[in-house]
Amino acid sequence: MRLLMTLVVGMVLLTSCAKPPVAELKDARSSVAHAYASGASRLAPEMYQLASENLRTAEELVQKGRYRKAELSLELAQDYADKALRLTVEKKKQQVLAQQKRATEQRLAKQRAQAELLRKQHKKPAEKTVVAKPAPPVAPAVKRAPVAPPVKLVDKIEVAPGENLSMIAARPEVYKDAMLWPLIYKANRDQIKDPQQIFPGQIFLIPRDKSPEEIEAARREAVELHLF
Repeated sequence: MRLLMTLVVGMVLLTSCAKPPVAELKDARSSVAHAYASGASRLAPEMYQLASENLRTAEELVQKGRYRKAELSLELAQDYADKALRLTVEKKKQQVLAQQKRATEQRLAKQRAQAELLRKQHKKPAEKTVVAKPAPPVAPAVKRAPVAPPVKLVDKIEVAPGENLSMIAARPEVYKDAMLWPLIYKANRDQIKDPQQIFPGQIFLIPRDKSPEEIEAARREAVELHLF
């Protein structure tokens, strides 16, 4: 009986000493969200599903105060999210390589067809060429190129029908660079769940206070995710 009481008291003390895994929960949520944004739900669905399920389990355990079990589920969610992201990036690289291979094959086929056409044309008998007198030169009319008014940069933008984040970032009044769409996505996470799903009429903030390092990091992220 004393041994049983000692074990119960020890378990109560351990439970009372445990703290909510706030940082771990934040990291796991961020990793799962990043995997989703990269397209893991489509390209690595099994790993992404495991990451999502373990994250949900951890959130339920935290609400019940079972922090130690929640930490184990968060570790699994983090691990599966990382694996899902790596698989997604690898599959995107394979898709890019396959597209480049098809483009190369099409270009070579076109070159072969042009070479065959030239070879057939050289076999035809030469026709008599009639040299026409050149027309007197006419001085071209000088036209002044219209001066375009300076583009006024905006801090907010409304989504037009058929637009995506890349098209918005490419607008002259936004960034004039389609690869900077991650800046808009991160500044409007309260409205955007999936960067590939935005809707006409939404109003997005356009951040203007980014450093050159943050801008370059956004370009690298756009190349890595390859969503548009």
